[in-house]
Amino acid sequence: MQLPPLNRISYNASSPELGRDFDNWLDSEPGQALLAAEREMLGEWLRSQAGQRAVALYSGTGRDLLAESPLPWQTSISTEGFGGTRVQARLELLPLAKASVDLLLLHHVMDFSQAPHQVLREATRSIAPGGKVAIIGFHPVSLMGLARWFFWRKRPGWSGRFYRPNRLTDWLQVLGFEVDGMASGFYTMPLSGRGRERLRLLEWLGSLLWPRHGNTYLLVARKRAGMAKLLPNRQKRVPRNTVVPVPVARWGQQNKES
Repeated sequence: MQLPPLNRISYNASSPELGRDFDNWLDSEPGQALLAAEREMLGEWLRSQAGQRAVALYSGTGRDLLAESPLPWQTSISTEGFGGTRVQARLELLPLAKASVDLLLLHHVMDFSQAPHQVLREATRSIAPGGKVAIIGFHPVSLMGLARWFFWRKRPGWSGRFYRPNRLTDWLQVLGFEVDGMASGFYTMPLSGRGRERLRLLEWLGSLLWPRHGNTYLLVARKRAGMAKLLPNRQKRVPRNTVVPVPVARWGQQNKES
């Protein structure tokens, strides 16, 4: 089944340069603050997961976001040209067998991918029935999402193509997934430590007034398990009549004799 089409918006169209700028921005002080908020949001959920195999996909350098996962076998994959992971490959053609992963994490992969539909198909293909996919992305209806409209001529390092969680939910349902839930965080602006300290009231107000519209979110979905379908019985069924047919002439003769 075909996924819904993408909106073609020029100011946030993804490109390799945007992905590299975002990777460099994550090494800055605001980027580290964002990663700390995402690790806190992700760690609480990871510690409660079960399974055998976990894989993390990164659009840039690997950030070891599966450290809190109790799954015994773990690996990480990044796009070509970035380090910090065990495997470098095209995320549109993942080197993973079908239905071989119990937990798959996508860290801002959708925000900076040039082929988000294909990346999501590949990710969901590799997940076993009953397995889970966790997507971390930027929320377009947030402070950072609104700020893109003011900085679109001078793109900041975190500028990309932001997808609403509801939109990803529709895509995942088409691919055979059911959404378990969503968490959100990092309600302030991506500034330096002193700038965030001045705007610390935003963090409190955001968690209280718009808790589902933080700058970053974690969307978790579970792959539907296959259900057994009974095959129809090929034997010819003979209808069982409750009334025995009797010829009309014979029935009348029997009535005369009686």
